[in-house]
Amino acid sequence: MYKDITTHSQRDTDRKPRILENETNGVKFTVHKHIYYGDEWLLTCRELGVENRTLNTEDMEEAKEKAIIEMIQLLGMAINKYQKAIADINWHLKENRIWDI
Repeated sequence: MYKDITTHSQRDTDRKPRILENETNGVKFTVHKHIYYGDEWLLTCRELGVENRTLNTEDMEEAKEKAIIEMIQLLGMAINKYQKAIADINWHLKENRIWDI
């Protein structure tokens, strides 16, 4: 699922992954490190408006697992938000109050 997209210079002797990308059904997110966060792993999903969310671990495998769990929660919240918006629109249509939206 994850793909290492870390770029390395030719002189880099340490070739450890620092940026891992995952794409599921068109939704991309990355598990990555950032200079301001030291060895801590972060989650970014621009589609959901998430930037540099800390995963509270320095272990890459644990970060990958935590990111999956976090993405499931974030996607669930997004789905819930849109389902509520659809229900609200349907209510306004049913009540013939389309201009109150």
